[in-house]
Amino acid sequence: MFNIGLNRALPAQLISHFGVDLSGLTVYTEAASGTYLLTPIVAALAGARKVFAQTRDSRFATAEVVCRETMRAASAFGVADNIEVRIGRFDEGLAQSDIVTNSGFVRPLDSALVARLKPTAVIPLMWETWEFRAADLDLSACKARGTLVLGTKEQEPPCDLRFFTGLFALKLLFELGFDGGKVLLLGNAPLPAGAIADQMRRTGIDLTWVSAEPEGDLRYEQLREHFSNHGQEYDIMVVAEHRHHHQLLGEDGFLDYSEILDVNPDLKLGIISGNIDITSLKASRLRYFPEDILPAGFLSYQPYHMGPRPVLTLYTAGLKVGEAMARARLRGLNPKDAAREALASSPAMDFVGDMAWL
Repeated sequence: MFNIGLNRALPAQLISHFGVDLSGLTVYTEAASGTYLLTPIVAALAGARKVFAQTRDSRFATAEVVCRETMRAASAFGVADNIEVRIGRFDEGLAQSDIVTNSGFVRPLDSALVARLKPTAVIPLMWETWEFRAADLDLSACKARGTLVLGTKEQEPPCDLRFFTGLFALKLLFELGFDGGKVLLLGNAPLPAGAIADQMRRTGIDLTWVSAEPEGDLRYEQLREHFSNHGQEYDIMVVAEHRHHHQLLGEDGFLDYSEILDVNPDLKLGIISGNIDITSLKASRLRYFPEDILPAGFLSYQPYHMGPRPVLTLYTAGLKVGEAMARARLRGLNPKDAAREALASSPAMDFVGDMAWL
């Protein structure tokens, strides 16, 4: 339980920081391993009447291990009576819940799941709304049913995660053997690459930032020429693109792996996120990290690699968003008015355009 580098006071500190009070509310979330072990514990410590925690087998741990370790942690924190861990989707728990998180093992929050929710149930997203993926959440079904869904702001207090974003990017550099050399960063602003560029430059790292956004030093269209002329100067390339969907690296990208090898075969690649040709990268002679590269739209290297604090910070902020939405709906406010109240009283974030509530 405590081999994840946990400060045992951290959950209470975060609950106090965000002012989370889930008393009288029922929460449906995930039970997982590693730095996610304490997510249902936090909900229970925040006063939830009941926490249903869904789990399954994964490459990190079996469902049986997660069940055992979650309840062991719950006992250590004195909230075992408030938590029920289930393997697979638990319809009865969904039907009782006021707050349903979009945590990994709960996804996808499809139309079948939404149909099982009570009319006043709400879904807080533990990320900003621009990160929305239709495969994870049927927002149309939520809209049709009146199930309020809001995101969580990550770029301003009380939940400013830009500091953590910069730190875990630095950790990635050290995983690649960084010794003070020059870094080439590919990625969008403001997150994650904007925060990464800011943190690296604060530490004095010699950095060139290539982006689709004007904040970068260069645009993607300039990458090939720049690398041809200066690529041998770099030790590490970090890919941290989470908005721009054009292929960055590969035969159809702004730079091919063969071009990298011709100019600088010793260049090391750190992959946080972005649309790259994964198959060709694995076939190349380039060194890269992490070994498990996920498709575009997913983070291959995440804040949880640092430890529990960034994970629990965002999760607790999301619970505050859920609390504000749920209490407004339970008082009889319609989804639009409840959204307005949650946006004013929590770190909630609305969608934009046709998906917005307001």
